[in-house]
Amino acid sequence: MKAKKLPSSYIIRNCVLWSHEADPYKCDVLVIDNITKKISESIDDRSGLEEIDAKGNSLVPIGVDPQVHLRVPGQPQKELPLTGLRAAVRGGIGAVLTMPNTTPTIDSPATCDLANTQLEEASKVTGVQVLLSAAITKDLKGAEATNYQHLCDWGVRAFTDDGLGVESDDIMAEVFQASESTGIPVLQHAEFAGHKGVLAEGPLQKKLAIPAYPYAAESDMVRRDIDVLRRFPKARYHVLHVSSQHTLDLVKSAKEEGLRVTCEVSPHHLLFSSDDISEENTGFKMNPPLRSPEDRSALQLGLANGLVDFVATDHAPHEAEAKGTNFKTSAYGTIGLEASLRVLLKLYQDQKLSAQRLVEVFSRKPAEFLGLDRSYGGIRVGQVFRGFLVDTQSAATPFNESDIESRSKNCCFLGAKLPGHLQLSINGAHCFEF
Repeated sequence: MKAKKLPSSYIIRNCVLWSHEADPYKCDVLVIDNITKKISESIDDRSGLEEIDAKGNSLVPIGVDPQVHLRVPGQPQKELPLTGLRAAVRGGIGAVLTMPNTTPTIDSPATCDLANTQLEEASKVTGVQVLLSAAITKDLKGAEATNYQHLCDWGVRAFTDDGLGVESDDIMAEVFQASESTGIPVLQHAEFAGHKGVLAEGPLQKKLAIPAYPYAAESDMVRRDIDVLRRFPKARYHVLHVSSQHTLDLVKSAKEEGLRVTCEVSPHHLLFSSDDISEENTGFKMNPPLRSPEDRSALQLGLANGLVDFVATDHAPHEAEAKGTNFKTSAYGTIGLEASLRVLLKLYQDQKLSAQRLVEVFSRKPAEFLGLDRSYGGIRVGQVFRGFLVDTQSAATPFNESDIESRSKNCCFLGAKLPGHLQLSINGAHCFEF
């Protein structure tokens, strides 16, 4: 992956445009001063503008990832600002929401300033917009609420203790009340602690004779949260990385009730189940864990039919020492920025996800969720051009370490055969070729 110099005005020829509104169709795209000026079956232009021949490949709106651990500030052994944002570019992603479980925790405007300052240069180099979430509780300890109004005034886009579930009913009531007044969503890592589980019930869990991670640790917290949410009907509640059919059933009922509930699924839960875990790769240890093949099918179906709102990677880099080789002691988490699009393209090729729905869950819906401007989520006339060229019909090839830009290599996707190879990414004035 390398930066490419591209003039601010150009024509993309012979592309197949993907959008959430229509089936893919062949067209040319005229961009003037980084703004999309015309989309037409054929653009007759004799001005001498540089032309990019897409050669019939797909032009897809740039992605948005609303759950990324950039580990900034204070955890450079896991990820650096530039490696994290290059990983996003490699995955066709142009904006991310970073999580607050950092050192120090992002739980005050001062720490927001620190994180913002450390991320600023990498954002300028890559063109990836970074939004911050802030902790629900001080230092993620679950005991004392942060100052939600001060954090809202600073400009955070979400409240979350991601990595830890908030067990206090009173604090959930406080943050839902803040969500009602600020409009900012509450993102819950749904897990009641104390279960001591490592992997969900499955072949490797049984072989290693380690405690099973029950689905109820997730679904019981979601049920409790929905009960509290009913007292705050204008609050926005979002369930991070749903892993089971049980949780999906709760989300479905809450939506039918009219509550402002959304949820996401991560690419590893879409591609793998507990039957697929390799004993040689602790990248398969994540929280929540991979569950049954039936749960995976339910998540795939929920994504296709709209019950699941969008995809988020939960990109969680760790240094090799933290992951180790022992599932019992290994840190939770896998990286996923570079693989997410390719997982979705596999679902598309397997006819489990339409092209329109892929654009919705990868780009449009997360952009709307985070309140990004209309240049994200679709390639539209009058907006800054943000899109990438990719071969959506390519045969699947193994995902290798050479596909990883992240500083860390803890990756469950290594060796998985996935289609889709990015060729060119253009995010406003930033262009990268692959």
